[in-house]
Amino acid sequence: MTEQTYTDPKLVIPARYLARCEKCGKPLDTRATGIFQFTSGWVQQREGGGGHGISLPQRDPTRWAHRHCIESEARGYGDQKSML
Repeated sequence: MTEQTYTDPKLVIPARYLARCEKCGKPLDTRATGIFQFTSGWVQQREGGGGHGISLPQRDPTRWAHRHCIESEARGYGDQKSML
């Protein structure tokens, strides 16, 4: 990411808040409500299947995604390559 500002008639994002969505590649504002940031964590396996996730504060400052991109993948609309 360069130290420039992304400008769109409807959107102006200062450089320090500008990131690219890891899923679609479009610009996003890291201050926006609903934006996802990648974190690490643990999943506790439950009896009968499934798991309980615990997110830890080990964040990757370079990995961000739009809400709709993550929700689409969670619903199974992303391709398998994008989930790796």
